[in-house]
Amino acid sequence: MTKPTLRLALLLVLALGGCKIVSDKELAAENAKSPGAFDATTYVEKVWTPTAVTDFKTRAVDLTTLLPAIEADPEKAGQTYGRGGGDGNPWTYEVKGEGKVSVVDVKSRHGLMTVDIATKSGLRQVDLQIGPVIFGTALRDSLPFIHFGDFVNQIQFAQISRALNDVATKHLIKTADPQDMMGKSIVFYGAATQGSPSTIMSITPISIEIGKGTSP
Repeated sequence: MTKPTLRLALLLVLALGGCKIVSDKELAAENAKSPGAFDATTYVEKVWTPTAVTDFKTRAVDLTTLLPAIEADPEKAGQTYGRGGGDGNPWTYEVKGEGKVSVVDVKSRHGLMTVDIATKSGLRQVDLQIGPVIFGTALRDSLPFIHFGDFVNQIQFAQISRALNDVATKHLIKTADPQDMMGKSIVFYGAATQGSPSTIMSITPISIEIGKGTSP
């Protein structure tokens, strides 16, 4: 068996064995040889509205329920409402909420919108990432139909996360101007990661709309 043939055989064996760890250089080399190279953005665009958005609209837990639950027992809240956890990994959640926009900060490319939410334990504030730069993997990690083992390697898995963040931001821009929402009541859906020990980190929204009810 020649060396090129041997290398190809080894690649096939590794691929059949499941998800393998490769470098950026290796992925670029493989993609260059394949006319049907993986396109994370195309994948996300196909599943965004019919699958991802629908999942959020049907499964999201209201923050007025989640926030007190995390404060009372973070692990139980994760097991009840979240996804992931274990082995030092944080819980992620599909969430929804309604509140009054008290701060809109677009000075940096990592824009944030602060929303005041009334809960049974008092007024709480959460931050929504409004981009255009979105940090974290909350969107990917909160969706139950996306699994690491469904992709060739960890680079494709990371590409899915970036594509989800980019597509979410693109759809937000089409439907909402954050600066016009200052002082208004809004309704939003998004993904959140549980912080330590009993808080949630900034939320990556998939939709933001002007609310119909009263704000705190």
